[in-house]
Amino acid sequence: MPSMSAAPPPTSARDRVVAWVRELVQFGLVGASAFLIDISLFNLLQRGPVAVLAGHPNTANAVAAATATAYSWVANRMWTYRGRTQDNLAREALLFASANLGGLVITQSCLLATHHLLGLTSALADNIAAYVVGFVLSTAFRFLFYHYVVFTGTPQRPGPPTSADATPASTRPSDATPVSAGTAASQQPSGADHLSQGTS
Repeated sequence: MPSMSAAPPPTSARDRVVAWVRELVQFGLVGASAFLIDISLFNLLQRGPVAVLAGHPNTANAVAAATATAYSWVANRMWTYRGRTQDNLAREALLFASANLGGLVITQSCLLATHHLLGLTSALADNIAAYVVGFVLSTAFRFLFYHYVVFTGTPQRPGPPTSADATPASTRPSDATPVSAGTAASQQPSGADHLSQGTS
């Protein structure tokens, strides 16, 4: 059965660049799917067949965001940063939540600066502040926070071969049981046995 452990850490500059690109792509795919879960669940709770939170957009947004965040943590833990997870699960979850809270603060700060400080109150200005500038900055913050703070476990390098593995098969002891000289001699027929067989 193939091992599910992560690959050993890259050593050359090219390997490090490839690892960063792969991590960024996986991070982006997880983030995109988490966004779809967030917006879909929000609308489902508001206007879906069940609509259990119709008329309560803030509560629906909180439930959808919490669900998407939990999914993002599990997906990043099992895929993007597999092999680099922390042993303390509660600490890792707390750091992950802190990263997402920090991203929210960045987005809110961009919106606060443009809308209330600069006086750019149009819908276009609000969307650019929140979903362009704020989104890019918060995404970069979360990516770096995940890489350097949240998922900081070190993948184990493959160990050196043992002496048993390094021994050639031709020099290893055979599974056959050795036969001693005394046992071999006792199994050979004696001269008396030959005479008795000849007279019979």
